[in-house]
Amino acid sequence: MNGLLGGLVRWVETQPGVALLSLLLANTLILILAVISLAKIQKLNRRQTLMLRGVDGGSLENLLLDYSQQVPSFKGGLDRALTTSQANEAALRQTLRRVGLYRYDAFANVGGMQSFSLALLDEAANGIVLTGLYSRQDMRVYAKPVIKGSSDIALTLEEQRAISEARLPAEQE
Repeated sequence: MNGLLGGLVRWVETQPGVALLSLLLANTLILILAVISLAKIQKLNRRQTLMLRGVDGGSLENLLLDYSQQVPSFKGGLDRALTTSQANEAALRQTLRRVGLYRYDAFANVGGMQSFSLALLDEAANGIVLTGLYSRQDMRVYAKPVIKGSSDIALTLEEQRAISEARLPAEQE
């Protein structure tokens, strides 16, 4: 090690200008790197200050505390919305929203398919089937209850077809 240091000292004594220029370049490079590092640190400080300042100028800690205090009320609102959604879903299952209409000629001497059978069912295939029989003299309307796709009262083929059209394909047997 002494030999290496001694050789460096002799080189500096024999070429002091080159040694001075080398040191000047090294110091300039270190100064440039220090300025770049300072600029990056200042940029990070500005970003950190902006982030920690929060939305309304308060600290990020206060902002997080406010949010953590609001979480229970949001959770309560979400629970109420879920309960309401479930109640609405149960109510919708019982609404008459499946419709099947079958038009036909009830009598041979009357055309135009003026007679009809109309099934109004809920999701469980419960509801009513209305049948209107049109003749030249009058129009008669009959209503029959439907429970799970059938009725205690005998259903005509037309009423059965209307019920079949009102049911979803997966429900049909």
